[in-house]
Amino acid sequence: MWRRELLAGLVLAGTLAACSAIDSTVAPRYDTVSRSIALARNESILLNIVRASHDYPLSFSTVSQVIPQMSNTTTIGSPQFLVGPNPRCAVFSNGIASAACLSVPPSPVRDVIFGNSNNASDNIAIQTQFTLSTQETKDFYNALLRPVDLYVLNFFIRQGYSRELLFWLFLDSVEVSIANHGTLGFQFNPPYDYGCPRQDPRHRCFREWVELATATGLSVDQHTEKEQGGKNEAFSRFCFDNVLAQRGRKAMELSTPGRLQYILAKYVDPGALQALSPKCGSPWPRTDLETATADTLKFRVGQLQFSLLPRSAYGIYQFLGKLLRQSRGGPDFQEIPDYVRPEEVTPELSTVQEDKRLLNVVLGQSSDCFAQTRFLDGNYCVPEVGSANTKRIFGLLAQLLALQTSAADLAITPTVHTVQ
Repeated sequence: MWRRELLAGLVLAGTLAACSAIDSTVAPRYDTVSRSIALARNESILLNIVRASHDYPLSFSTVSQVIPQMSNTTTIGSPQFLVGPNPRCAVFSNGIASAACLSVPPSPVRDVIFGNSNNASDNIAIQTQFTLSTQETKDFYNALLRPVDLYVLNFFIRQGYSRELLFWLFLDSVEVSIANHGTLGFQFNPPYDYGCPRQDPRHRCFREWVELATATGLSVDQHTEKEQGGKNEAFSRFCFDNVLAQRGRKAMELSTPGRLQYILAKYVDPGALQALSPKCGSPWPRTDLETATADTLKFRVGQLQFSLLPRSAYGIYQFLGKLLRQSRGGPDFQEIPDYVRPEEVTPELSTVQEDKRLLNVVLGQSSDCFAQTRFLDGNYCVPEVGSANTKRIFGLLAQLLALQTSAADLAITPTVHTVQ
């Protein structure tokens, strides 16, 4: 008898009614959401570059909040069962069955009889809620269109980005002035200008100026000036760093043998490297403070006065869009002079050994992509292999956009619910 009672107790203890379980494992969901946000960010950057290549307006938005949820509800109903002997078939203490038991037709008699049950169910609900914020405010576009400041350029230099890569992205044009000889402008703006002006008697090109800036250690120096009110104001200027110059020359020798000798022989007079000024860390004259906040960045090397016009974050997207359009076989308006070598008008890096292409985006590929997006003329892909500089540019653009954005710029916040 005690065995029957034990069995019935176990059955009742295992019966669950309307049991709800909430998933508490964070790691897999965090990893999934993190990867999804990174993928969406990269595809958004690529889509804006593609838009720029087709002269479409750019569009910027950001996911400001993600709330993943999952619930698992399990319901198990107790089946019908009979516990104990048949009440019509009682056995007396002397072991003789009752007359009612004897009249029951022979059948297998069980102490516990289970019946069929359809009361077991399990429901899993997965929900992801995220807040999409569009960046369409006056303050945001004011920051997006403003030329990149020197202190921002200094941020990226100190993070280990290739200075040659940064100069390609941030410098829109270079103007070189010689006393009593006028000014020459160098701008890489395909297909209208490949940065090799015909009126230059020395046949110099924009790419060579970028390489020269890398080989001479052009960098950014900061200075803090204390005002009368007690507040400190920071200033930035171009300067020449000997350590960075050595690193740039070594990288150029390893990545593109013979390129450093060509640049130095064409641009640098004997003893000019020692005469570069100002040196990073040297005292700041008052004239440096007066020109530090100007939109045009200037410095002097001997008799040459350099004026660098920086791009904005929006200008960087437009520049990359022009490169993508040319890679698709866009129009070739300006004829390259015969005296200019073809490599001088190619936006390649001479100091990055693992990847020389400034931008690597292909049309038509749909597999093995770091990022991909669709537009009017097909699928655009950043290949996983051979796109080291492109991946760095994506990271740089994401960081630059974050530096230019404040919380107040995120005005419109539609909420989107996705249920799977």
